[in-house]
Amino acid sequence: MRRLQANAAKEICRRQNQARQKPATALNPVRLLPLLLFFCLAGGGPEASAQAGEPLNLPGEIGGRIAQCWKAPRTETAQIVEVTVRLSFTRAGAVIGEPRVVYVRAPAEPGVRERIVDSVLAAVKACTPLPFTPALGAAIAGRMLAIRFRSLPGAPKRQTV
Repeated sequence: MRRLQANAAKEICRRQNQARQKPATALNPVRLLPLLLFFCLAGGGPEASAQAGEPLNLPGEIGGRIAQCWKAPRTETAQIVEVTVRLSFTRAGAVIGEPRVVYVRAPAEPGVRERIVDSVLAAVKACTPLPFTPALGAAIAGRMLAIRFRSLPGAPKRQTV
């Protein structure tokens, strides 16, 4: 009986050592998702996103594609407008539940905040479902993403994500 236990323990240790010695090229994309999101969103905007008909292959392309649908409302004062939305997607690119607006930086004009929030939510609704590649769909399905929309003063047609 003890001999069986000792052999089982040796087998477990051998398997654990094999798992530790995997080559560095075998990276888990799910573990790299936060890092990928940071790098892709830091350098990506509407200009960096893919064509409207092509499937999205990187998490950073999601914000750019939705930003192409967003039209920031005009304000009387030239101030930066920022909105952050949290949402998650299915494998097929549809939004799960309702997107949640978690941050709004807007001019202190009456009704501007509501118009900005409505315009961002309308852009999300108009642009979804997004065409994901199977790899991207599997990597982000059900995960909460935060997308930041920015409208810069003096550039009404340009929004960054």
